[in-house]
Amino acid sequence: MAFNFKKKIKEFEQLKKSLPLVVGNMAKRHFVKSFRDGGFTDKTLDPWQKRKTRNRSDRRNPRAGRALLVDTGHMRRSVRVKSARFSSVKIGTNIPYAKYHNNPKKARVHRQFIGNSQKLNNDILRRVRKDVRSIF
Repeated sequence: MAFNFKKKIKEFEQLKKSLPLVVGNMAKRHFVKSFRDGGFTDKTLDPWQKRKTRNRSDRRNPRAGRALLVDTGHMRRSVRVKSARFSSVKIGTNIPYAKYHNNPKKARVHRQFIGNSQKLNNDILRRVRKDVRSIF
């Protein structure tokens, strides 16, 4: 069977269109997972600093045992794929107070949930390689 170069180019062009959204959704899931894990994963999980309790009444508060950075879940649900192009994918949130948790310069207690992650980069690289190999 002959190698159909035009077909391979067409398949690659289709992959160029679909891959950014696939990568964006992988990143979104990775960052939302930070809320479940209670920390940010770069190479390994870096747990967030625990909540401080001032007195016994704080410890008896039913909300005291909830996950860090989760009260209503609004910030976690706001993580979105802002743009997905072949050249770049941007993930973010439109919640104004998110930057105070994510940015160490603005945060009283730094609890990053979005950012550069070696684990995510490795996962993306594996996925891209797999998809490209499926064409050839």
